[in-house]
Amino acid sequence: MNRIYVYGLMILLLFSGCKQEDEEPQKDAFIFGWWSAICTGNCIKIYKLENGKLYVDNLNSFREAALITYRSQPLDAQWVPIAENLEANFPQYLLDNQFAVVGCPDCYDQGAIYLAFENASGALYWQIDTDPATWPEGIKSYMESVLQAIDQLPQD
Repeated sequence: MNRIYVYGLMILLLFSGCKQEDEEPQKDAFIFGWWSAICTGNCIKIYKLENGKLYVDNLNSFREAALITYRSQPLDAQWVPIAENLEANFPQYLLDNQFAVVGCPDCYDQGAIYLAFENASGALYWQIDTDPATWPEGIKSYMESVLQAIDQLPQD
C-alpha cells in the first residue's frame, strides 16, 4: 500500500513540474538589434524595450563586454511604438524554436540579427543571419520589419 502512495506522489510531482509547450515566455524586456564581429565604427545596434521605455546599447562591439549594456537614459518616447510593434508581432515560428540559430550569422562578416526576451531568470534568444535567403518562410516578413526598425531608430 505504501508503494502505491509513493508511486502516486512521484507521478504527481512529475506532472506538476511540466509546463505547456505553447506557453508564452515570461518576459520583462524585449531585445532586438544587429551586430557584426568585424567592422569599423559602431559594430552593434541593440535595443531593449523595458517597462514602456526603449534603451540603446552603449557599446561599439561585442568585444567590449561579455554582456550587452545599455545607456541609462531611454530614447525619446516617439521611438517606443516601433519596438512595441516588433514585440507584438513576434513570430510563433521563433517561439517554437527557442535558442535557434537561423542561417549562418556573421559567418562571412555580413553581421547578424539578435532577438531576445529577458527576465529575472535568464533570456530566450535567437541569432539570425542577415541574408533573407536563409530565413524560413515563417519569419521573412518579420525579419524585414526588424531590419527596417533598426534602420529607423537612432543609435547615438
